[in-house]
Amino acid sequence: MTYGRPKEFDVDRALEAATQQFWAVGYEATSLQDLLKAMNLSKSSLYQTFGKKYDLFIRCLEHYQQSMVNELNTQLTNSISPKQFLSDFLEGVISEAKTNATRKGCFLVNTANELCQRDAGVAEAVSCGTRNLAEVFHRAIEQGKNQKKINTNMPTESLVDYLMTSVSGLRTMIKAGADRDTLNPVINIIMKTLYINEAAYQ
Repeated sequence: MTYGRPKEFDVDRALEAATQQFWAVGYEATSLQDLLKAMNLSKSSLYQTFGKKYDLFIRCLEHYQQSMVNELNTQLTNSISPKQFLSDFLEGVISEAKTNATRKGCFLVNTANELCQRDAGVAEAVSCGTRNLAEVFHRAIEQGKNQKKINTNMPTESLVDYLMTSVSGLRTMIKAGADRDTLNPVINIIMKTLYINEAAYQ
């Protein structure tokens, strides 16, 4: 029995490196040489495993959203309440504002702004990622409603859309240079909109 030559690199690690590269500067600004350097691969290894740059980019979008959704599902399961989950998530979003490092924003939102109007395949990948993320928030909000904590007069879908839109706006503000003193009151408004009879988010 014969076997094909085993890969001499960690595929998941290479994919994560490519994701970070695209996330940092976008699709158009990332060259093949940038990818080879970031992934520490030869051109033949990249093509044999991931295909062309476009194919790799789509796979990176899928990797990014799936990793994020898996992490958020775990956080929701382990949180003491939906409110704690949502407040922790929003805190995580604005944590980028307190660093001096490059503010990358959300890979899906960045890609939507860069390419979705021009490329149907990218638009579908971003839409799929957005739907999967929204499903996590849908579950959290439904749990909050069952606990009589979230405003039941508003449809869950509308609250999810409100949260998704708010998070996208927060990330845009962060990329534009907003600091935590600016963003904390916004989080306060988001949490007060979702929750009833609750003290303001601190």
